[in-house]
Amino acid sequence: MAKKKAVLLRHMKGERNDHVMRWLSENDIEMAHVNPACGVPLPAGHEGFDALVIYGGIQSANDKEQNPYIPEELEWISRWIHAGKPILGICLGSQLLAKCLGGSVFRHPEGRIESGFYKIQPTGESGKFLKEPAYFYQWHSENFSLPSDCTLLATGETFHNQAFRYNSNVYGVQFHPEVTRTMLSQWVKAGASELNLPGACSASRQLEDEARYGKAMGTWCSNFMANWVNLW
Repeated sequence: MAKKKAVLLRHMKGERNDHVMRWLSENDIEMAHVNPACGVPLPAGHEGFDALVIYGGIQSANDKEQNPYIPEELEWISRWIHAGKPILGICLGSQLLAKCLGGSVFRHPEGRIESGFYKIQPTGESGKFLKEPAYFYQWHSENFSLPSDCTLLATGETFHNQAFRYNSNVYGVQFHPEVTRTMLSQWVKAGASELNLPGACSASRQLEDEARYGKAMGTWCSNFMANWVNLW
């Protein structure tokens, strides 16, 4: 039997070893990394790939002139959706998915951001996606509206829409279940200037919360990946 293969669409420089990549590697799933923001172009089509993971980044799904590859990504992701391919969108990835499906992406009306661990609540439609409230890592200043024909799976206090599903195999999550402690430590150093913005948690608070919630978040991510890959 041929190995399953996922495309990982990234938006930032540097190496990473997150919970999603670890799970894919440990379960013998091949990964193809693409990153138009850093000069690694998108594949021409989706043939030969089983699924798509869309990672986050500092860009906005509304970028056109500043980051001309964003409209290209939106068109490319739309083709994946129309082909019925499984997709997981994380943070910016969820916003790109929402925009492809007819939603909008916008900043908080009071200029608040989320950077740190925040409680996420399951909806009545959540099912096994999220069985009870849990803390997840976040870092974003924008959120998405829920597109029509999508099911809202989880909500938050500051940014209401936190996770959705389209059909049975396309998921968008505003939070970052893939983040490890090593990644978090790097992010709070690189993004230190944002930690003074309203809504953000301090670097020390984020590290303390990772010690409290990081293991459970990693377990949730592994369980989600196992259930999602069963749909491929």
